[in-house]
Amino acid sequence: MTGTVVVVEDNAMNMKLLEQALTIAGYQAVKSSDGEGLVGLTAESGASVILMDIQLPKQSGVDLLKQLKADDRTKSVPVLAVTAFADPDSVSGFLREGFDQVITKPISIRRLLDEVAKYCAG
Repeated sequence: MTGTVVVVEDNAMNMKLLEQALTIAGYQAVKSSDGEGLVGLTAESGASVILMDIQLPKQSGVDLLKQLKADDRTKSVPVLAVTAFADPDSVSGFLREGFDQVITKPISIRRLLDEVAKYCAG
């Protein structure tokens, strides 16, 4: 597989897990621990997809999603929520907000890579 994946995750262990899984699968992982400057980072990296935690220290993943969708450079980049909010109401709420997919924690690496592959295939 090839493609660039922006990973927005404030938990160091989760970031390491995601980065390693993506790298082993052949993707380039671009990391952000808080989403600061995310629009520019996404545009400059040529990202195929973004994996975004919902609970971040400076802004929520939902707020960051709105910034991405409001910018012409990044509005078409798929964004997958990676979250511990696994109840059906939360998942459907994230999809209504505009996330392309929701991956719940604890993360299934197989499912994560399957979802990333869908967006990096084209």
